[in-house]
Amino acid sequence: MELATAALSSLLPKLATLLTDEYKLQKGVRGEIKFLHAEMESMQAVLNVVSKQPAHQISDLDKIWVRDLRELSYDIEDSVDTFMVRVDGAPVSAKPHIATDIEDIKRRIHEVSDRLARYKPYPAAVQSDTMVIDSRLPAKLVGIDGPVDRLVNLLTQGRSVQKQKPMVVSIFGVGGLGKTTIANSVYKRLGAHFECQAFVSVSLRPNMKQILSSILRQVTKDNAGEKEPDELIRSIRNYLTNKRYIIVIDDVWDESSWKVIKCALIDNDLDSRVIVTTRNSTVAKFSCSPIDGAMFQLDPLNDTDSRELFRRRIFSENEEIHSELEDVSQKILNKCGGVPLAIITIASMLACIPYKTKYEWYGVYRSMGSGLAKDKTLENMRGILSLSYGDLPSYLKPCLLCLSVFPEDYKIPKDRLVRMWVAEGFVDEKQGSNLYDLGDSYFIELVNRSMIQPVDMDEFGSARACRVHDMILDLTISLSAEENFVTISEGRQVISPAHKIRRLSLQGNKIDSNEEDTKEEKMVLPPTVNVSHVRSIIASGDASHWMPPLSMFSALRVFSLEQFPSKNNDPKVLGTLHHLRYLELGGELETEHLEEIGNLQLLKTLDLRATTIEELPASIVKLRQLECLIVNWRMKFPDGIGNLTSLQQLSELSVRRSPNTLAELGKLTELRELDIYGLDKSGSYVKTFLKSLSNLENIHTLNSDGTESFCLDCTSDGWRAPRHLRSFDGGSSTLSKLPRWFSSLSKLSCLSIKVKVLRRDDLQLLGALPVLRFLKLLVAVWGSTEERLVMGPDQPFRSLTEFKFEHLSRCWLVFAQGAMPKLQRLQLYFEARKREGGGIDVGLENLASLKHVAIKVDCEGARIREVHDVETRIKDAIGMHPNHPTLELSRWFERRAKAENEDSSKASNQQSGDLLSANDETDNESDVSEHS
Repeated sequence: MELATAALSSLLPKLATLLTDEYKLQKGVRGEIKFLHAEMESMQAVLNVVSKQPAHQISDLDKIWVRDLRELSYDIEDSVDTFMVRVDGAPVSAKPHIATDIEDIKRRIHEVSDRLARYKPYPAAVQSDTMVIDSRLPAKLVGIDGPVDRLVNLLTQGRSVQKQKPMVVSIFGVGGLGKTTIANSVYKRLGAHFECQAFVSVSLRPNMKQILSSILRQVTKDNAGEKEPDELIRSIRNYLTNKRYIIVIDDVWDESSWKVIKCALIDNDLDSRVIVTTRNSTVAKFSCSPIDGAMFQLDPLNDTDSRELFRRRIFSENEEIHSELEDVSQKILNKCGGVPLAIITIASMLACIPYKTKYEWYGVYRSMGSGLAKDKTLENMRGILSLSYGDLPSYLKPCLLCLSVFPEDYKIPKDRLVRMWVAEGFVDEKQGSNLYDLGDSYFIELVNRSMIQPVDMDEFGSARACRVHDMILDLTISLSAEENFVTISEGRQVISPAHKIRRLSLQGNKIDSNEEDTKEEKMVLPPTVNVSHVRSIIASGDASHWMPPLSMFSALRVFSLEQFPSKNNDPKVLGTLHHLRYLELGGELETEHLEEIGNLQLLKTLDLRATTIEELPASIVKLRQLECLIVNWRMKFPDGIGNLTSLQQLSELSVRRSPNTLAELGKLTELRELDIYGLDKSGSYVKTFLKSLSNLENIHTLNSDGTESFCLDCTSDGWRAPRHLRSFDGGSSTLSKLPRWFSSLSKLSCLSIKVKVLRRDDLQLLGALPVLRFLKLLVAVWGSTEERLVMGPDQPFRSLTEFKFEHLSRCWLVFAQGAMPKLQRLQLYFEARKREGGGIDVGLENLASLKHVAIKVDCEGARIREVHDVETRIKDAIGMHPNHPTLELSRWFERRAKAENEDSSKASNQQSGDLLSANDETDNESDVSEHS
């Protein structure tokens, strides 16, 4: 229902645009377009009434009418877009086409209207879609501490490290119980004790080559390259021969998958660990036998934990469930059956209801069907998830269904997703709001409603990416097919009941570069299917080999292809896809392949970072509506980039490859995000960059990377600092000193920087920044601190919640009373050989809000006893803190630590050497005396 509303919301502004003087339409055509606009507005009003009815009350006739209206809206928008493109290119000959299209559209409108006239929808109370967006992430999963502790004990107790076979523990239980979350918690707790770690997800339709490649890449910390499964297995076994490892194999559906992976897990008698998660008890039993192991059945949450999880998601920290909601809450929890996914999903929905009344909650309860109390079947679980989907605001439903284009267990980058939403027109433009900021808020809202799972958290606890739980993905795929929103093909045979496909997800197998592309492969389309109206294609793996020619997709707006070009697709066709708003390509591209890209006047996003192209085509400077340009640092920019005046994101500009572009940056006044590489190579680069930077009044994120030291303080008189800058990341480059203009960055909330020299006045400058919440401060290995630095009330850091500090030769930082009053997370770096017997007291007890401490202990050159002594003192200091913060200890360069016997031997040898030296000196003195 809401998909039809979204289609109309995208169409009506375009019809209004056609009526402006810009298009100078003939009087008769203007009248016809006014008619279309009025008719579609009326249909939107009726549609809004119908959409507010409960889903089960909407009749089949209404559903048919809504389907026809949605398809009609799509077709009208295609015609309008085609007309607008033609007018921009050829104003005279294009206008007759719109008149012909209007006649056909009017006929179809009358058909749809006549059908509606035979049925009057029941009126329903209208509720507003507006809500206050809660930027909090979902509450921590309650009830996992017990299972995690039991699993850790199971994996660690009663076994010596010497000559023990790998231990396999399988975690099994129904979907939604939190198996992956618990396995990941155990993995993080134990991972530091093993030389090699890996975490992979298998899923229902596993790609074994991809899974094995991921294991090899994680354990070796290197690219696995293109290898066959048997070769990957041999490589993994060879690498793990003399290493202790912990590997998590998540979401195993059948025994055959485990058999393949098991072949790679060498039995090296080093007491390694393997954790398997599965819903299948047979798989659980099979995987942990005959190797020494155990089955761990994960049970639903008990009543107490269920209630606490439910309460945390809806109410504030110190707020209890309201007394009038007690009975209905318990009834809802009973239907959730202790399944965390069901509890979180329903609680997230209830949290978004403006008024917490028992009448509203009883309405939700009655809509839950039989629930999961007695039968935890997928069908009952889907009923609960469907209820949460139905409660989503209309603007979020197409955004969620858009996720069905991605394969199972795929990690979806947030920025990529938001750019796709904007290109599709799913993000409604609001007065004074940036579309990408609105898209971010949509993402946050889906996280808050527990419809997507946040991953890759940034410094502020916000997700850089998301995954979709397989149960929710299954629901979105089903709904997408029902609404003709997305057609998914996992092979060359496309099955679609719809006559017109609107969006196409082609999910191919991973490409093996060693295999020659010799077969004539084509996609098989049903004869009744029309692909000329496809708006979006997301193609992965070898789909590029068998997808239909691009020339068939004249209405394409979003196009993402991992491998381009291919024998089925001429790259020159790209220049004819005039409706494209989003273009993302990977593969072996040459500059000449994109020569016609300047024709894509509607393009908003161009992402070429996964291609081999070394120089962008000159025609790219014609893309006046381009908002996001994403390339890799190897690419050279043509002159004229300053013409891209709509550009909001530029990543990544290599200064050495494109020095002329530095001066043009100042013309990109809409730029909000900039990634730049190589400023450290020349002082002239820095001066030119700073001159351009003073013109970028809208920039809020600046990332600079390099390998050498340089100065960012060489500004001229009258130079203006970027006053809206919110985030600065200096990457691996080193600043010779902290820029003094940082003091004017009143909106800076995230700073990651490495300096050559750190002084007290630098800390005073940083401490005075009013909204700085995250600070990563490194002093270079050859750098120094001016003096023993004490952090106190004179460096308030009043907003700082997370601080990471590293001085790779010493740590002179001490926290005095009153320092960093809001600091919750702290990371420090200690060298064990310089800390034995003391040096641990840095004033942690003075950090009043501290909750978590992470300390890296450098073991290089230290004796094992010294490392243990430092770690013990750290634990004692943390234990004495009144907040009892959690402690995360990790060791660096542990292999370079000295064993006790090695040290004793060296000491003995040193004593012998000293004695010989002393004798030599005596002999030399005698010789000198005799010579005198």
